[in-house]
Amino acid sequence: MKKLSRRALLRGIGGAAVALPVLECMLGKHGEKLATANDSGLPQRYALLFAGQALGGDNYDKTSSRIAGENIQEGNHFIAPTAIGQDYEVTTPLVPLQERDLLGDVSVVTNMAIPFNTTNGDGSAVPAGGAYRDFHGGGCSPLLSGTRSTSAGFTCNGPTSDQVIAEMCAGDTVHRHLVMRAQVPFYLTGYDHSGRQYISYEGAGNGGRIEAQTSPRNAYMSLFGNFVPPDDEEAQAVLDFQLRSRRSVLDLVKGSRQKLTQSASRYDKERLERHFDEIRDLEIRLGAEPPVVGGECHKLDDPGPDPSIGADNTGAGSNDITSASTGYSDEHIRARTMCDLMHMAFVCDLTRVSTLQITAFQSHMSALPPSQQQGYEFHADVHELGHNGDVNNRGQKAVSIMLQWHISHYAYLLEKFKNTPEGNGTMLDNCVAVFANEAGHGRQLNDATSENQTHSVENMAMLVGGRAGGLTPGSHIRTNRAHPAQCLTSAMRAVGYTGDALGEVTGILPELFES
Repeated sequence: MKKLSRRALLRGIGGAAVALPVLECMLGKHGEKLATANDSGLPQRYALLFAGQALGGDNYDKTSSRIAGENIQEGNHFIAPTAIGQDYEVTTPLVPLQERDLLGDVSVVTNMAIPFNTTNGDGSAVPAGGAYRDFHGGGCSPLLSGTRSTSAGFTCNGPTSDQVIAEMCAGDTVHRHLVMRAQVPFYLTGYDHSGRQYISYEGAGNGGRIEAQTSPRNAYMSLFGNFVPPDDEEAQAVLDFQLRSRRSVLDLVKGSRQKLTQSASRYDKERLERHFDEIRDLEIRLGAEPPVVGGECHKLDDPGPDPSIGADNTGAGSNDITSASTGYSDEHIRARTMCDLMHMAFVCDLTRVSTLQITAFQSHMSALPPSQQQGYEFHADVHELGHNGDVNNRGQKAVSIMLQWHISHYAYLLEKFKNTPEGNGTMLDNCVAVFANEAGHGRQLNDATSENQTHSVENMAMLVGGRAGGLTPGSHIRTNRAHPAQCLTSAMRAVGYTGDALGEVTGILPELFES
């Protein structure tokens, strides 16, 4: 008989399900432990949030900025803390983690890099897991799929980490995955996303792209439009009627029950029969009434109409944005609502894999409204802010303030996980949530020589939150130019992935699991 997961259920009509006892087919080859890494019986979830921006500004080093027309020299604005390990000084982008008491729940992984050929820019010369020498599109595939890019197009040449996990969990939940994007238009007149709106691929090339849901209302209706949580009185009444009319929940799972017992070993057949007898005895004692399912799962309130779509920026430069309605569709509210949906979809076990692209690659979303929320006024879009688009706000601090806005949504989601009781702990104990952004800050990918550039795949960073699979968060981990895909593979391992590679990149970061 094939191996079964400890989480396996016998599912039947009317939404009925019967949990199974520990069987031989759930054990390792020596029979001393469960065959799966997770023996808690609780679902393990994988989340990825993405920001379409770099970590620094063109021609400004990590201590140089211009804010409100004043040139300043200050440290601690670049995302990477000076100290390694725990008790590091919080940098500007990481402030939302500190404000929500999440520093002990997240690892900050820095000094990562995607390799590229410094002497030959041809697509045939790109190394394994490497970037094509044309940013922005040249870094997309290796960042998300660990597979080399061979052109400047915004496409992945292999499946992305979320889809590898979605395939692993296929059949366990109602929705295979949840893919969302908060930024709707590209915001440049005469241009469109041209692939910049994708971060999830189930296969190589354009045919493998997965369209993201950009409407919070539509995402809500897809998840909860016809959903009734298990502790809802109406749902319980329906199931109660079905159970009474059939006399037993075992009748509702009769088909899957027979199929399982036919293929079971002699020991498992005996164990299953005892288990089913115990269920029948319990039903008789309880009058065949199923217990009400408790927990945190509930149907969210309808978010109502989506925020209105903002107008395009003017021209390719997108400098000097003065109107809050230009290049902005209230992505702040959109991202918050999508985080609410992701959280409750995990709580109700509607899905165990989700991505949220807060902003698109090469994002031309206006930086004005988000910066105003944080006490600044950046008159440029996110992309041009890194290219000195605002004459009065440039360099490291300005870019880090926008990165802080992106990370605020990640922190919001993690706090919801942390505040959700589950088993003997919280949902955060059974999650891994990764925050990634498009670029680093260092040597320019295009010319391989210019320093302190936004078009760089050096000095990259990721955040890894949660404690699934033995993760031990709470530290700053400075790698020796590890590939970002190694960080993703580590996160995948935390939720049960047994491989040691993503695309063409092999290996994990053991520091993420070491106390």
